[in-house]
Amino acid sequence: MIVFLTMAFAAVILLEVPGMIKKKYWRELAVYSVLMVLAIVISFLYAMDIDIPNPVKNTQYYVKTFVENVFGISYN
Repeated sequence: MIVFLTMAFAAVILLEVPGMIKKKYWRELAVYSVLMVLAIVISFLYAMDIDIPNPVKNTQYYVKTFVENVFGISYN
């Protein structure tokens, strides 16, 4: 699985990055690089059966708090 992930990410990077460099999209390349590194890290952690926390639970808490404070709607 690790080899497959490495080949897949390498293929995506080799297809996308040269065009951004050629067109001098430096900001887009920076954002792409950060997101790609995050995707690679999460994918490798998942492939190695390392427990990854679910971000949805924290997001639900913040959205619920926001909706309650701004709109006055209460959820149980």
